[in-house]
This record gives sequence, C-alpha cells and structure tokens, in this order.
Amino acid sequence: MCNNYLKRINLYYNELIVTNRLKFDGEHFYVRSNNSKEWNKAKVYKGDTISASTSLRTSLPLANARFMFANPGPYTIEQLVNLAYDGELLKYYGHVRGFWTHETRTLYFELLRNNNIPLHEHSIKDTHTAFYKSVRLAYKGTRRYHQFLVDMGVNPDEISGMKNVGKFLSEGRHIESKIIELLKEFSAPYEYGHRLFDNLIPDLYNTDTCEAIDIKRHIKTGIKKEEEKYIEAFSKVTVIYLLGSRTKESNSAGIRRTSIFNWIREEEFFVKLNKKQQESIINRLERLVEDINQKQAEQDRFDFHKKLVERIIKMDKAGYNNPEIAKELGFTYKYVNRILVGKALKEYSGDYPEVYNARQELNRLTAREKMPSEVKRLTLQGLNVKVISVKLGISTDMVKYHLRNLGLNEKVVIQQRNNRLIELFSTKTHHSTLKIKFEWIIEQLIEDYPLLKIGAVKSIYYEYMKEYKNTKLHS
Repeated sequence: MCNNYLKRINLYYNELIVTNRLKFDGEHFYVRSNNSKEWNKAKVYKGDTISASTSLRTSLPLANARFMFANPGPYTIEQLVNLAYDGELLKYYGHVRGFWTHETRTLYFELLRNNNIPLHEHSIKDTHTAFYKSVRLAYKGTRRYHQFLVDMGVNPDEISGMKNVGKFLSEGRHIESKIIELLKEFSAPYEYGHRLFDNLIPDLYNTDTCEAIDIKRHIKTGIKKEEEKYIEAFSKVTVIYLLGSRTKESNSAGIRRTSIFNWIREEEFFVKLNKKQQESIINRLERLVEDINQKQAEQDRFDFHKKLVERIIKMDKAGYNNPEIAKELGFTYKYVNRILVGKALKEYSGDYPEVYNARQELNRLTAREKMPSEVKRLTLQGLNVKVISVKLGISTDMVKYHLRNLGLNEKVVIQQRNNRLIELFSTKTHHSTLKIKFEWIIEQLIEDYPLLKIGAVKSIYYEYMKEYKNTKLHS
C-alpha cells in the first residue's frame, strides 16, 4: 500500500543523503551542488525550508532534513510507525503530511496491544493524541473510535472501564472464595466473613489479636473501606493481595499491605504444617494466579514490575533522560515517562512521581525564565529570527514575541553591528592585506559577537564599499 510520506522521505534520503549532497555539522546544513564538489552553507528560506533541491522541489523542508540526520534511512513503513509510536516522528513534525493511512493506524494499534496499553478512548486520546486524531479524521459520525475498534476486530465493550470493573470484581470474589476455601481446608484459625463491630465484615478475623484481614485481587486494588472504617474498629488491619510484587510491603496509616505469599509464610498455623502441606498451599496459590493471568504469574515470581520501577528511578536519579532509560531497558520512552509521572505502576513508585513532577515543573519554569535572555544573547550576536528559532527550538513568532518584550528589534541590532563594522573598516591600520584586517576586526568584536565569521565581515565590507563608491560618484 502506497504511503505518501514514506515515498517522499525515501526520495529525499536517496537524492540527498545517499548521494552525499547534504551534510549537517550539528548546527548548520551544507549542500553540495550537482555541478561541483564545493560545499556551501544551506540557505534557510521563509516557510522553514532550506536550499537543497530534489526532483520534487527546489527546497527541502527543514523538518525532513533534521529527521533524516537523526534517524538514518532508507525507511520502511514499520520503522516509521515505530518512530511515531515512540514520539520520535512528532519531535520534527507538527503534522506528518500523508503518514496516517489505514495501514499505519493498524500497525500503530498492534503496537498499543502488544505493549498492553489501555485501549479505552479517553486513555488513547490523552496518551496517543496524534493517532487518536487520525482515527477521528478517518471516520464519520459520533462513535468514530468505537467504529475503528470494531474494524480492528476488537469488541469495544470488552475494553470499556465498566466492563473491566465488572471483570475485576468477579475475579476478586472468585479469589476470596478460593483462598478462604484453602484456609479452611487446613484449619486456619480465623473467623470467615462474620459480621463484627459496626456491621463490618472482614474476609478473615483473628480473634486472638483482634486483627481484620481483607483479601484483594491486586496490589493496586483500592483499600478505601479499610482506611475509613476498619482502622477505627480493629486493633490491627492487614490487606493481603494475590497479584503483584511478592516482596514489597507497605504500612500506611496503620494498615499493612503485603502479598499473600509473604503473609501466609509468617502465619503460625502455616509454620506448624509439614513441608509437604506448605508446598501444597503455595502451589495452589500459584495455580490460582496462573488461572487469572499466566504472564502476570511469571512476572510476579521474579518481581519484574517492582524491579523495573526501581531501576527506572535509579537511572533517573543518576541523570539519564527518558529516551536513554527506554533504550537501556527496551521499552518506549513514553512508557518510562508514564511510570515516572505516576500514571503507570504507581503501586511501586511510592512518592517518587511527586518528586519527579516537581523537578520537571521547575525545569520548565527555569527554561521559560531563561528563554528571553537566550533570545537577547543570540540577537545581540547578530543572528536573525529564523536562525534563533532553529537554535532554541521555538517558533519564529515566539522569538519575535520575546524581542518585543525585551524592547529589541532584530533589524536595529543587525544595523548596530554593521555600523561598528563600518567604523572599523574606516579605521586606518597597518595591516598588509584585507584578510588580515578582517581577522583583526573580528578580534575587536568577538566578545560582543562571538559568532561573527570572516565571510560575513567580507560580505558587509564589499557592500559598504559599493555604496561608498556610488555616493562618491554622484556627489
């Protein structure tokens, strides 16, 4: 299936990169003409294009140039979809013209499913916005995403929040009944489901210690009832869960939360059983987890999610950015970011998302505070709005906005620099050649204009001399 963006980007790559006609030094692009081997700095035109001709047009969109050097080709549609999923494509394009088709949406959706991303509409809208917008544009009517799911062979009801809630509640009741059945079989000394103080009915109750024990499906299952009512009525409250880390334990507001695998090994009745009986209980609990989710069972045995979060937090503290962490661990940087901001695996990150989010907000504030001074610094160095926009990664309109607030005018600043150059051109010196004088001029202005090059000085000099001769001619 033809994809216009794929066709376009491969053409640019083959005609400019493969033929060694375009290069990038980290700051500027350079173009080699077809008729000579000489490299010239690419001109930046209005509309964010540069002077690199192809069979499609006489200039190259700057976004395409940046993308090709950051992500070498040639490209396949699968590669581009992966880059879109990881957010890499959207770093260079606000809108990727011709990229979204039925094929790319299908491939993107498969990535969502393979990475166990929640597929309900609100989640996709918030976390995969570009993909979601393409679905909205491709379908008509009021239930566009719903229709897309149907076309993908997915039952929308099965991924809705209410359906999942019902499924989890059902599983929770099943887990409770199976665990209680197991404990009764081995004569564990608890009261089961009895109505006690203030009509409270804990799953298990230890009469000797006045301890209420509630059974939960997953480590992240809410414990609102225990926090609001049990803590006041019982001398001790414990929440045990079946799915989740088997080593993590928390004790918040007097409520202990731990894995049933950890809890049962501490219980006196279990310790008194012979080894064969103990193994039988543990194995039956293992099978109960496997019946619910085989993959979850395998991950829980190795404490996969807890260790993953701990490693991500450790790398973040060490100064690695999200793409670097993602590359090291083999996940998308969006997933890493969701963990760090507390939108995924929050049960293992504790209060670190609060620390991370506060730091990110401080960085954003600092960047916003520094931006005006950076715009001023670069403008005073003689750079134009377009170049400043590229250097700082902001729009030309935003550069102009900062210049207005600073009371600066790009043309006035450039003219001030040129006036100083003309003043030095007119200064009598004993330099033997113009080149040596130009180098001397740059030395005089280097502190104020560190990016001033001899080529610019030379160009302004000959423009000045041309005007000077014309003035003399007509005077």
